[in-house]
Amino acid sequence: MRLFPACVLLLVSATVFSATPNASFVASEFFEKGEALFVQNKPQDARPLLESALNDDPSNEKTYLYLGIIYQQLGDPQKAIDVLKRGLGIATSFKDLFYYNMGNDYFSRKDFTSAEGMYTSAVDSNRNRPETYLNRANTRLQLQNFNGALADYTLFLQLAPQDPQRPSIEKLIALLRQAQDDAEKARLAEIAKQQALMNDVLKSLNNAGDATKNLSVESINGQNDPVDVDIKD
Repeated sequence: MRLFPACVLLLVSATVFSATPNASFVASEFFEKGEALFVQNKPQDARPLLESALNDDPSNEKTYLYLGIIYQQLGDPQKAIDVLKRGLGIATSFKDLFYYNMGNDYFSRKDFTSAEGMYTSAVDSNRNRPETYLNRANTRLQLQNFNGALADYTLFLQLAPQDPQRPSIEKLIALLRQAQDDAEKARLAEIAKQQALMNDVLKSLNNAGDATKNLSVESINGQNDPVDVDIKD
């Protein structure tokens, strides 16, 4: 199952940029043209404009986010991670999206442990964004954390009940629950097997206990009194 694309989230969440009177006019112009090309899905054309905007005005967190997504689209997830980490230091409005996008970058590199960590940080920053749960669920599936994946898929459907992927996700949930049931049955069967083995050992211990009891009774009756030994000087 593919990850939910980052650019859609950012465009839905973004506010319209407006330059303050003290903002660099050049930076604003670069940003606005770069943003327009980004929205038109022209990452190659948008990249140099947004890089120039970032150099002139490093205080706009959306520039870091756009560039992070663009670098990912252009096949350079490490560069995407680097620019997103830089932007995270100033992020306020879109902090969860910084973590979210870094999660996508790590996922594309098959670094699923780091991806899960980024998605978890995104959830901690914003618990109401359903796509984060979906992508973390997909990541946890790769890590064979089936209980965690099941929980995240369930949360995703609660937050996005009309999502078009719902039928596929419901099938995954059913498979994960079946796997849970099978694992529990196997666990109980193993416990029963071990209990039977322990009962067999316990039975042999009881038999040994009977022999010990008989020996003790014989000792009390004097049948095993110590033999006097005459030790010569």
